[in-house]
Amino acid sequence: MTNSSPLVSIILPTYNGAPFLPESVGSILAQTYNPYEVIIVDDGSTDNTKEVLKPFAQKIRYINLEQNKGLPVARNTGIRSAQGEYIAFIDADDLWLPEKLQTDVEYFDRHPGVGMVYSGHTNIDEKGCTLNGDAKKRLPSGKIFLQLFSEQNFIVPSSVVVRKEVFETTGLFDEQLVNCQDWDMWLRIAFYFKVEGINKPLVKYRHNPHSLSKNRNNVLKYQKLVIDKTYHAFKDKMRKMNEKLYRKRLASHHAKVGRYYLRIGEKRLAHENFRMALKYNPLNLRTLRYYFRLW
Repeated sequence: MTNSSPLVSIILPTYNGAPFLPESVGSILAQTYNPYEVIIVDDGSTDNTKEVLKPFAQKIRYINLEQNKGLPVARNTGIRSAQGEYIAFIDADDLWLPEKLQTDVEYFDRHPGVGMVYSGHTNIDEKGCTLNGDAKKRLPSGKIFLQLFSEQNFIVPSSVVVRKEVFETTGLFDEQLVNCQDWDMWLRIAFYFKVEGINKPLVKYRHNPHSLSKNRNNVLKYQKLVIDKTYHAFKDKMRKMNEKLYRKRLASHHAKVGRYYLRIGEKRLAHENFRMALKYNPLNLRTLRYYFRLW
């Protein structure tokens, strides 16, 4: 890349992520692309985050929020501080392959109408060992809003790069969402802009049993909030975002929640969610079988 290449602002929020930060930051500094700025937003960490970042002091911009305010606040703080034409996100325990940013920016150069790109990923465990995964073989691209709403969130945050100007249309991350705020943001971006999936594993996504996304009950609660929020925000702006689709999506959500509670032995909660799923989609045979199995 030449000196005229656009600046990429890399936003890394962290809360007590010291064990993984050096490796994560190291993967950023190993990028083949230049220029970029690294903005690390410390969301009130109580571990030795400051100490492990000292060797990188000349290569990063460190913002300390002093108190834990939550992931969306940390990301928004980074966006507001960013000077780049593009905003790239990476979580404190994930890793980038060296060609990640270069691949993303070159894709933007070839597709000026695209507002956001994301890529494939490899799953790793706490020790960095590769895990078997069932990632999508071909990533959805283009006008993906309805697919992203109808399915689970299939976009890994650490793979995402967004044109900064996009946030003027969508707004920033919803700071009221303790969880699933990334899905909410990708949905808003996908409604207004083309989103392209790059079919290369450019990220190592760490499955950390202590991460926020592993609090399953919390995730399920906020998934429902995002479904409701998205429907009410866009039902008057898109013909296909209608009550039929909304009810189908609610049925799918409650059926999934029911299966989760059934797996962990919470039969009462499983039964209630299967009942709700059938309220919205009474002819789903799979849900009917689960529901009557619990009688």
